[in-house]
Amino acid sequence: MNEQISSIIKQAHAKWEEWNELGCGVRGELILRWADETAQQASFGLMPAKMARYQVRQGLALIGEEKLMPGPTGESNELYATGRGVFIIHCSADAPLSALVGMISTALLAGNCIILALPQELQEISQKLQSTLIVAGFPKSVVQAAPLNSMDQLITEPSTAGVAYAGHSTESLKLNRQLADREGLLAQLILETQLTSLSTITDSYFILRFITEKTRTINVTAVGGNAALLELGCGDH
Repeated sequence: MNEQISSIIKQAHAKWEEWNELGCGVRGELILRWADETAQQASFGLMPAKMARYQVRQGLALIGEEKLMPGPTGESNELYATGRGVFIIHCSADAPLSALVGMISTALLAGNCIILALPQELQEISQKLQSTLIVAGFPKSVVQAAPLNSMDQLITEPSTAGVAYAGHSTESLKLNRQLADREGLLAQLILETQLTSLSTITDSYFILRFITEKTRTINVTAVGGNAALLELGCGDH
């Protein structure tokens, strides 16, 4: 693998755990700050900022708080969401900026680090997006950019969690085949091919495609729910 790409992936993984543990609320505040920054870019227009705010609103409603689930035998079960890891964000040259911003903001809110791999025609936009993210307070390793010609290397790297792509069906089929053929765990492929309606990105459950659900269980029911009884059988007893 190209040393530059290898370094980008390593930096993203090194930062991921810290970013993931920040909490959805903190990440949401940063994205809202980023939305304000993008709204000040005359070349962006207002739609990207509106999209970022929409994703924060929808995402926090779904994963903003841990959910207490029933414990049929008295245990405590908490359902919570974490990011999957490192996502590659990719799009066609004619994809609307609001689609790109929607994928970036949702992936970040969910607790993932991202690597932008955008067409040459969008390199100037890519640089502006990165600069506004940094100004908003995002660590550099959380959002990085890679040359488009490194896309194959990024996709075949088993440690990346998935790809979010906005564009055309022909390219989506190619991405699907590449991810299916690679070694390691199955990767998530998130597609938006309706570039006018953005029906996938604007779905109210969009963020669930970027997360892993986990359960935290506290169980002392085996000793009748009395934690003091756990001492029995320990030490000299």
